Amino acid sequence: MNLMRRLVLKVIVILPFYLWLGAAKSKAGQSEESVSRVNNNDHKKLNMNSTGDSKVFLVKNGSAEQNVKKIIELLGGIEKFVEKNAIVILKPNAQRFNQGMTNTDAMKGFIDLVLEIPGFQGEIIIAENHQYQKNECCGWVTKQRNGQFNLNELVMHYQDKGYPNVTKYHWHVAGPCSYPLEGDGQGDNRVKGPEDGDGYVWLEDIFYVSPTGRKCLMTYPIFTSAYSGIRIDLKNGAWEDGRYINRPLRFINFATLNHHSRYAGVSASVKNLMGVVDMTCGFPGDLPQETYNTHHIGVSKLKYWLHHGHWRIRNYRGELRHLFENWCYRNFHHTGGVLGYFMTHVKRPDLNIIAADLVGWGDRKKLDKAFRPKAILAGTDPVALDYVAAREVLLPGTPEDAIEVSGVRYKELNNPDAEDSVFFKFLAETKKQGIGTLDLKKINVVRYEFF
Repeated sequence: MNLMRRLVLKVIVILPFYLWLGAAKSKAGQSEESVSRVNNNDHKKLNMNSTGDSKVFLVKNGSAEQNVKKIIELLGGIEKFVEKNAIVILKPNAQRFNQGMTNTDAMKGFIDLVLEIPGFQGEIIIAENHQYQKNECCGWVTKQRNGQFNLNELVMHYQDKGYPNVTKYHWHVAGPCSYPLEGDGQGDNRVKGPEDGDGYVWLEDIFYVSPTGRKCLMTYPIFTSAYSGIRIDLKNGAWEDGRYINRPLRFINFATLNHHSRYAGVSASVKNLMGVVDMTCGFPGDLPQETYNTHHIGVSKLKYWLHHGHWRIRNYRGELRHLFENWCYRNFHHTGGVLGYFMTHVKRPDLNIIAADLVGWGDRKKLDKAFRPKAILAGTDPVALDYVAAREVLLPGTPEDAIEVSGVRYKELNNPDAEDSVFFKFLAETKKQGIGTLDLKKINVVRYEFF
C-alpha cells in the first residue's frame, strides 16, 4: 500500500513538470535577443588585451590584510581604481557566517588603502541585499565571524576612529512575494529613478531571455548615503539637488569562495552579484507575471509545489527531494547568463576581489567542511577570476574521498574544468553575454606568495 501511494505521488508530481517543460519549450522561439555584445574597447574594462587575454592576480600565505594590500599593489595601486572624490560601494556577501561571509580583515585592508589616498574626500559604503526582511541578521551581526569583525563591527571600527565617511546600507527587495522560496524578503519600494527616493528599479525594457524562453527583468538599487545625503543610482551615477552630478562611482565586488551546492556548484564573484539584484522581481515573486527572478530563471516550478504544495506532498519532501531536485535545478546555470547580462546592461564591477582566506570545500557555514588557504584573488574579468579561484584554490583543498549527500564527489562538483559540471555551465552562460574568458591559454595568472 505504501509503495502504491509513493508511485501515485510521483506520477502526480511528474505530470505537471512535463506540462511546464512543454510550455517553456514553446516560448524558446521568442525573438528577443538575450546575448549582448561588447564593443571593441570593452576588453580594457576586463583587464584583457586586444586579443582577449585576461589577467588574474593571486596572493597567498600572508594575513588577509597583507594579501589584499599586496594584490592591489600588483594591480597598479589603489588610485588606479579609486579617485580622491569617489563614492566607493563595497559589495560583500552577508547572507551567511563563517566562510559564507566575506572576510572582514580583507575588507579592512582595502578600506585602509582607500582612506590613505592623499587628499581623499570621498566615501565608502558597504552595501548588500541578503534577501531577508530584517536588517540586523546574518553576516552583519554574527558572532561566528570571518575575520576580526562582523560587518556592523567593521563599520563601527571606522566610525569610532573618526571616519564618518565609512557607512553601510541595507538594500531591500521591492516586490511582493506571497510564497517565498529563498529568504523572506519582500517590499513595496519600486522606483523609476532617484527622484522617487530609495528602492529598486525594475527595467521593463531591459531583460534577459533564457535559452528556454524565460524572461528576467534587469533590476538594481537606488539608495541614499547616510554620510553625504547623496543618492546613488547604481546604474547611472550619483544624484544630488535634482540632477546627476560629476562624482565617480566605484563598485567593488568583494566575494567569498565556497562550494555552494550540487545544483549551483561554486559561489565566487559572479554569483556574489545575486546580492545586488531584486529577487522578488518575477517567480516566485508575485509580479511581473510570466517572468522569473535571477535565482529562479532556470528552476522548475516544481520547486514551488514541493515547498508550498499539498500537505501530503510536503510530508514526502525528504523522500522526493533527491528524485526531483536535479530536475528542478537542471537549468540553474541560466542564472549565470542573467548575471552576465546584468554586467553588460546595468553595472559591471570596477574590480572583483575574492577573499579566500577561509574557504568552504563542502559547505558555506560548517567549519568541518572548510580549510584555510590564506589566499586572495582579484581581477576585472570575473569569469576568468572565478575559474582560476576554483581551479587553483578550492579544488586542491577539496578532499579526494569527500562525497556529497547525493553520492557525487565534491571534487567533481568543484572542478571548473569539467564541462558537464554545473559550475562550468554557469560560467559559460556568463561568458556568452560577452563577459571574460574560460580559455586557460588566454588567462595570465600573476602570483605572489609570502614566505
